[in-house]
Amino acid sequence: NLWFIDRNFQIGYYGIGTAAALATKTNKIAYLGGQALPFSYQEVHAIQQALADLGSDVELIYVWTGDFNDPTKARQTADALIGQGVDVIMSSLNLGVYGVFEAAKAVADKNILVTVKYTDKTSYAPANYVTSVIYDFAGPLQEIVTRIQAGELGGYYPLGFDTGVKVQLPLKNVDPAVQTQVEETVQKVIDGTIVVVEDSTEIAQ
Repeated sequence: NLWFIDRNFQIGYYGIGTAAALATKTNKIAYLGGQALPFSYQEVHAIQQALADLGSDVELIYVWTGDFNDPTKARQTADALIGQGVDVIMSSLNLGVYGVFEAAKAVADKNILVTVKYTDKTSYAPANYVTSVIYDFAGPLQEIVTRIQAGELGGYYPLGFDTGVKVQLPLKNVDPAVQTQVEETVQKVIDGTIVVVEDSTEIAQ
């Protein structure tokens, strides 16, 4: 008697990767994770797929700090990425993300953009924040309860752009054309035109 809700991390990061590729001015974007775990590899592979599907020549740098909750490590890593020319950082951190914001806000000669996950964090860096991958479990849980009441005591419930995963809109600090293309991409994932591959293959660091 068990239901498993799969957050399908790759789905959200396909949308994030699309936004980052379209928003960068330096042609360099970065993924900044905590621990190198299978779900994190899924996120990076999804970003790589987004770049390939766009036919983009944007360079993707990926790095893990080893800790989801260490703002100091995240700040140091973000500083290094910015020093390499990165102007969009896609974070996959918990408390560590606040170090990324501090690094972005410290740059005076160009605007460093940051994406996050789980919640709206606009207030921490209004001039740098773009969007968040948000997971809304209300709808899925309601559907699962309904199915349990109907006698379906266990199952697998995958989240997607039509079932609990969303890229927070409106996108901030980017050209409106970026949002338009991201919205079109999300719709193509929903209708099956684009299939985001779930790939947890380990990525060499």
